[in-house]
Amino acid sequence: MCGSEEMRFKNFGSKNIFRIMKKIQILLFLILISFNAHTLENKIILKVDNDIITSLDIFEEINNLKFFNQNLSKINNEEIYEIGLNSLINYKIKKQHVLKYFNKIEIDNKDYIKSIIENNAKKLNFKNISDFKKVLKEKSINFEKYEEKIITDILWNQIIYSKYNNQLVVNEIELEEKIKLQNNNKKAFNLSEIVFQIENLDDLKDTYEKIKSDINKLGFQNAALKYSVSNTSNEGGDLGWVDETLINNKILEELKTMSTGSITNPIRIPSGFLILKVNDVKKIKTDLDIDQEIKRLIDYEKEKQLNIYAGIYFNKIKKNVKINAP
Repeated sequence: MCGSEEMRFKNFGSKNIFRIMKKIQILLFLILISFNAHTLENKIILKVDNDIITSLDIFEEINNLKFFNQNLSKINNEEIYEIGLNSLINYKIKKQHVLKYFNKIEIDNKDYIKSIIENNAKKLNFKNISDFKKVLKEKSINFEKYEEKIITDILWNQIIYSKYNNQLVVNEIELEEKIKLQNNNKKAFNLSEIVFQIENLDDLKDTYEKIKSDINKLGFQNAALKYSVSNTSNEGGDLGWVDETLINNKILEELKTMSTGSITNPIRIPSGFLILKVNDVKKIKTDLDIDQEIKRLIDYEKEKQLNIYAGIYFNKIKKNVKINAP
């Protein structure tokens, strides 16, 4: 956890006491996790405002994370515990805030939810939702809770859109010019990201070195799950294929000099600092419909800006949340 979270554990008089208590909680949990959910004694670990997180909640979250992120097998139990706990804290904060705007965690468009679940199932090589649900049950993963998280994200995105839609700025003329200039020799980059935050700029070098060390030790996907505050963290930071037209010129020049598998230095962005990994590079077909391409790039640029605003907004509300140990 970051320093600001430690300071909000108001039941303890100092950071040292916090760290000792936290280590005790982790050690106790690691003993319990060696059994299973049926033998796990359900203890309250934290309170996020008036919402509690129990040892069983963390056990279930870790079980879910391991299923959807199979690379987690490379991470030791103590680190998995922290990832699971942080994941739950962030979800609780987001859910609490959503319920200030909506009466229930539900939406009318069931087909939209279904399409998201089908897409997630396909990513895990399932042919249909029925097979997906069956395996989730076998893995003791509650489908209703999984669906609730998806709906919470949808409602959260609606809040972000309503707050920041009028602030989105896309220069269509500039996009069109870039497309025409690059149309004969255009590339796309398959990228992954880690977006991280620091309390002070003096911490940047040490934080980056720590993240870089874990990238080398655990792999980029696990490091993203551990450190990234971006919406892509649960997918190992995967951004997929990004058209070079959408990449900042300064960043693009750096990416063009990088080899596959390498990472950038920290890049300052409004929501913190960004590390990019180049997974692959390819040339794009030049016979493009300019109008359709502009529309696609505008949608992508708006989504990118909304994600940045979402990160800034989440950090703002998180500062006012009390996270206490019982």
